Amino acid sequence: MGASRIYQTGSPYNGVELAELDYEQTADTLYLAHIDHPPTKLVRSGNTRWSFAPVSFMPTVAAPASCWVTASVGNTDGANSGQNYFPQSATYCVTAINDATGEESRASPTASAFNDLSLKRNSNSLAWPAVTGANRYKVYKADNTQFFGYIGTTTSLSFVDDNIGAAQNLAPPLANNPFASVGNYPSTVTMFQQRAIWARTANTPHGIWTSKSALIENMDYSLPLRADDAMSFAIMAGRVNSVNQLTSTTALLALTSDGVFQIDGNGSGGPLDGTSPPAVRRHVGRGSARLPPLVVDNVVFYAPATGGSIRSLGFDFAINGLRANDVTIFSPHLFQGHTIVSWCYSQEPRSLIWAVRDDGKLVCFTWEQEQNVWGWTLCETDGKVLSVCSVSEAGEDRVYLIVERTIVGQTLRFVERMVSHRWDAVADSCYLDCAVSATFAAPQSVFTGLWHLEGHTNVAGIIDGVPVTGLTVANGAITLPPALGSASVVSFGLPYTVEIETLPLRINLPGSGSNLGKVQNPALAVLTLHDTGPITAGIGSADLYPIKPRASDAAGDLFNGVYLVAMDNKVRDECTVGINQTLPVPLTLLGIAVDPVFGG
Repeated sequence: MGASRIYQTGSPYNGVELAELDYEQTADTLYLAHIDHPPTKLVRSGNTRWSFAPVSFMPTVAAPASCWVTASVGNTDGANSGQNYFPQSATYCVTAINDATGEESRASPTASAFNDLSLKRNSNSLAWPAVTGANRYKVYKADNTQFFGYIGTTTSLSFVDDNIGAAQNLAPPLANNPFASVGNYPSTVTMFQQRAIWARTANTPHGIWTSKSALIENMDYSLPLRADDAMSFAIMAGRVNSVNQLTSTTALLALTSDGVFQIDGNGSGGPLDGTSPPAVRRHVGRGSARLPPLVVDNVVFYAPATGGSIRSLGFDFAINGLRANDVTIFSPHLFQGHTIVSWCYSQEPRSLIWAVRDDGKLVCFTWEQEQNVWGWTLCETDGKVLSVCSVSEAGEDRVYLIVERTIVGQTLRFVERMVSHRWDAVADSCYLDCAVSATFAAPQSVFTGLWHLEGHTNVAGIIDGVPVTGLTVANGAITLPPALGSASVVSFGLPYTVEIETLPLRINLPGSGSNLGKVQNPALAVLTLHDTGPITAGIGSADLYPIKPRASDAAGDLFNGVYLVAMDNKVRDECTVGINQTLPVPLTLLGIAVDPVFGG
């Protein structure tokens, strides 16, 4: 049984720094932010061509290398012996324009001429060398002042100024890189309104910087400012609010150490505008940890700065603002004393958040906002989960995990991928942990390539659709017992147990009050199942019995539909239903209903 190989390349970051590494992706470029490193990008040029490079924060089109100007003096008002000839200095610079990107270069070196352009036949002629990739050039002039203004555009390499008035509201871009030195490296990044947004440096933890509009690697600006210029501002709210994360929905959100702030251009959802300061408004008083938030539909999930919980952040019309809700309120025991160190969202075919706790346990959050369905479950493995991510593949989100396992006394780390939720036959499914699957042209009884399960004596498998348990891996191989024969479609891995228990029933009984404190029994449970293999159910873990197929079910068929389960005739102080599955077969539970009996 074969294995895939991982492509590797050098990185400017070490393993310890990865937990503090933030990123944002656009196409084949991943922008990386770390407080101890200059902003960096990872560029994919091919399946085996990946490279790290620092973000230069400058225009992609170069400035003209020089410019020169010649004064043409055709008139000195000779009839009046030069009494009306008042020459003055005019200074010029030129920028290059790439029409494909709309980007303007920085200004060329300046050149000056001494002339009186107010007189007819007098002019200043400019020229400059060509710039690769430039389609046009803009010319700027400063008359007896250090401030340049726009005087014209040309597609040629020359320009004549015959006393053109400069538009002082349009000036050439000025070079700007706020992240050029140690202490000024940003630690978080996102994209919003065609701008790259960076935040939180060691020197300015509450600072936020944006790129020019539609030019995410360009931080230049002009004086006076233009609407598409780069911007910089800070969160000012009574104390230093370290900007731990940035994210965006319909607005830009800054998740700080002390609260959540919404940022837009004018306080009413307007776009960011380089000519005016943005509107920064606090919406939530609970701060955020450094864990990157997840955006699911129009809801943001984040970890608070203190305490062990997860909160959802969404717009509430009742307060006309953002509201943060605790989505761990029904499962606090899964989070008390723990933090989330890595998580991801898997959208299709099931809406799930996978989160890794600091102790290596994996928890899963089911979220269907429109159905108001949500809840957490604990997924345990023989080892520690260190990190997770989700990758879209063939119309489905596949979850990748880095898992640390001990194999024959040696600690190893594996990159593992959750199998597809979609399958046509049970033989193609895989409900196992740390598993591998394979299909062979001819049936066989010995399967190799299982070194990662070496020494395990409780290995389970699916062989041609039949579940098998109690297998042993020796020398990286499994030999099927003679009673099982051979198989051509197989999966082998570590088995796990599925345990489901409903919440205790809480109802008010007509004439007798609440059921709390009374002996009770679920009596009859109704399970709605879909493509489910053998399971057991009962009133508790010690009273579980196999679910029986209906008379209409064919032998060996998966359970599909409604199944009535008579509970054991025992009373308890709570009315719950437990479900258990130990075989590596499918289980999809769509609903549980009970017909309880209450005593005195």
